[in-house]
Amino acid sequence: MFINQLFKLNGRKYHKGNIVATALALATLIFVFSASYVLAGSNVTVTRTFNPSADAAITVNAGDDNGFETTPTNAYADGPGGAAVDTNSGSNSNAVATGTATDKHNFYNYTLTSIPTGSTINGISVRADISVDSLTGSPFTAVRLSWDGGTSWTPEKQTTLTATAETTYTYGDSADTWGRTWSASELTDANFRVQVINGDTAANSLRDFSLDWLPVSITFTAPWDSYSDSARTTISDSFVTYGTTVYMKGTGYATGTYNVAYYDANPTGGGQKTATDSGISVAGDGILNSQYLLNTDPNAFSGTWHALVQPTGATAFPTPYDTAVASPDTYALLGNDAFSVQQAAIPEFPTVSAAIVVSGSCFGLYFWMRKRLKFKMQGAN
Repeated sequence: MFINQLFKLNGRKYHKGNIVATALALATLIFVFSASYVLAGSNVTVTRTFNPSADAAITVNAGDDNGFETTPTNAYADGPGGAAVDTNSGSNSNAVATGTATDKHNFYNYTLTSIPTGSTINGISVRADISVDSLTGSPFTAVRLSWDGGTSWTPEKQTTLTATAETTYTYGDSADTWGRTWSASELTDANFRVQVINGDTAANSLRDFSLDWLPVSITFTAPWDSYSDSARTTISDSFVTYGTTVYMKGTGYATGTYNVAYYDANPTGGGQKTATDSGISVAGDGILNSQYLLNTDPNAFSGTWHALVQPTGATAFPTPYDTAVASPDTYALLGNDAFSVQQAAIPEFPTVSAAIVVSGSCFGLYFWMRKRLKFKMQGAN
C-alpha cells in the first residue's frame, strides 16, 4: 500500500519499477556480503591408512601354536598374490577368543611414526579381508590392539564371518579409540601391535582361515594451528585486516622437509590452491613453521581457508581442496588446519567485484527507467 501511495503522490507511471530496481540492488549487496561472512576455523581431522611389514605367530597357549602358518606376509598388502592361511585353526573347543585354544597372530611395523607426536588420536580401525573354508561352527575372527609391544591389550572386537568368499570386515572406526586414550608415542613399531584371533563355536571344527590384507587406519588431529603473530604465541582462526600474514606452526613433526599448501574458499572444488610453501626444514625440535601473506593473490576468495601439510617428495597437492582431502594417502597428508579470512584481508575479492557489477547494473536500469519516464512525460505535455 505504501508503494502505491507513493506512486500516486509522485504521479509517475513507472515509479514502482524504480523502487523494485533499487530494492534489488540493495538486496544483492546484502546477500553477497552476508554470504561471504559465513566463516569457520578449527583443526580438521585426518585419516591415514598403513600396512604392516612384520608379523609373528603366538606359539604358546594359542590353539595349535602356529597362527597363520602359511605365507603370513601375504597379509601385508591388498591384491593378487595369495593370502596368509591358518589351516585347521585352533584346538579342542576354541569358542573363547582370548582362550588358549584359539590361533593368534601378531602383525606390526605399520610405520605410524609419520603421525606428529602430540596428535590427538580420534579413532583406529582395522580392516581384515578374510575368507573361510566353511561356515559350519560359526567361525569368527577377533582383533585386539597393543600399545606396549604385546604386553597389554585392548578388549577384543569379534565378528562372526558371514561368507566363505573373501569379505571385508572392519573393526573399530574413525571415532573408536578401543576403550583408551592413545598417544602418538604408542604408535611406534616397537609398541603398536594388531593381533588376529581365529575361532569357532563348535568343538574341533578345524576351520581354514585365509587373510588377504590387514591395514590399519588412524584418524588423528595434528598439532597444526594458525597464529596472528610472528612469534606464534596467539592462536587465531579469524583474519580480518588487509596486509595480514597467517603464521602457521606445527609441533611433533619428524625430522625432514615438508610442503604446506594454502587453499582459499573458492566454491569450485571446495577451495583452490593459492600457494605452496615448499622445502620447509624440521629439525630435532619437531617444529614446522610456515606463513602466507593474505593479500598476495587478489583473486582469492574469502571464507574458510585451509593449510595442508605433506612431506617433501610426496605427490604434490592438487589444485582443488576436495581432491586433496579425498585421498590423504596419495598426498601423504599430515595436517589440516582451517581458518577464516574475511573480505577486508584481501584487496580485490571476486564477491565484491560481483556485487559492484550487479548493483551497478541495477542502478543503471533505475536511471534508464527514470530517463525514459522523463521523455514520456515531456511528450505528454
